[in-house]
Amino acid sequence: MLILAALALAQAAPQQGPMKTFGDWVVACDNVKRCEMTSLQPEGGDWSDDGWQMAVTRDAGPNGGWSIELIGEDAPKGVALKVEGAPADAIWRGDALTGAPAASLIAAMANGKAVVVRDGAGKALGRISLTGSSASLRFIDAEQGRVGTVSAAVAKGAKPASAVPAAASLPVIASVRAAGTPVALSPALLNQLWTQSDCAENYEGESRPDVERHALGGGATLVLVPCGAGAYNFSTVPYVVKAGKVQVAAFDSSPGWTGDGPPMLVNAGFDAKTGELGSYAKGRGIGDCGSAETYVWDGIRFRLTQARAMGECRGSTNWLIVWRAKAIAK
Repeated sequence: MLILAALALAQAAPQQGPMKTFGDWVVACDNVKRCEMTSLQPEGGDWSDDGWQMAVTRDAGPNGGWSIELIGEDAPKGVALKVEGAPADAIWRGDALTGAPAASLIAAMANGKAVVVRDGAGKALGRISLTGSSASLRFIDAEQGRVGTVSAAVAKGAKPASAVPAAASLPVIASVRAAGTPVALSPALLNQLWTQSDCAENYEGESRPDVERHALGGGATLVLVPCGAGAYNFSTVPYVVKAGKVQVAAFDSSPGWTGDGPPMLVNAGFDAKTGELGSYAKGRGIGDCGSAETYVWDGIRFRLTQARAMGECRGSTNWLIVWRAKAIAK
C-alpha cells in the first residue's frame, strides 16, 4: 500500500497545453492535441458594438474534423456567415457547423478579413474580426502535426492525411467515490485550521465565515477554510481530515492563485454527486479572463481532470481547455 502511494505521488504533474494570442484570436491545444481558437473583441474597438464572437475546434488525428460555433449571442436559425475577402459563406442552422460546411468556412477564414453575420434578408447583424485567425489556424496545423499534409488548414502540402499522428488517449484517473458523512470539527481543531492557514487575520474585528466540510469517501473529509474575498473572487485553503489527522490538501497541479503558501482555491465548489472539486478564478468581474480547474480525489491527492484558461481580458467568456483527463470512480 505504501509503495502504491509513493508511486501515485511520484507521477509527473500534468503538462498543460500551449496557449497563444494572434491579433484578435486566442488559440490553445490540450494535452492530447485537441485544439480550440476563439475570437476576441478588437483592441480599442467599441465593446458595445454587437457582441458576436466565434469559437473553432479541431480534434487531433488524421480524421480530426472542424466544429464552429457562434458565441455571445442567441443566433437565430437561417443567418448567413459571410467571409469578407473570400468566396465562401455558410448558413447557420442553430447548431455547431461541422463536416464540409465547417471545412469550407475555415478555408475561407484563412484568407478573409472578417466574418459578417447576416440575416435572411441580407442585413448585417454583426462582424467578427479575422485578424490573427490565419496564424491561429497555422498554429493548430503545427501542434497536430498536419504541416505539409492535405489535411492542414493553412500549411498545406502533398502528404496524405494518414501522415498526421494518431490522436492520443486521455489519461485515466482512478477516483474515490464521494460518500459518507463529513467529520465534525471540534473547536480546538477548527482553531488549528484557522491558525495554520493564516486566514484568520483576514477577518479580524468581524465574524469568521463558516468552514465548509465535504465527505470525500474512504473516511476522508475535505475542509475549505475561507481566506478572504474581493469583489468577485472568494479564496479558500483546502485541508483533508482523516482518522483525526489534518493535512493541507495535496494536488498534482496547483489550483487558482496558489503562490508560495498552501494551495489556494478561488470560488471553490464541490459536487458530491460527481466528486469534483472546482476552482474558478476570474481576472475581471465580467468573467472574460482567468483560469479554472476541476479535480477528483484519488485517495491521496486531488488530480486534475480539466483546466481552462483565458489570458486576454477582451470580452470572451469562452475559456479554452488546456488539459483533460478521464476520471473513473473505483
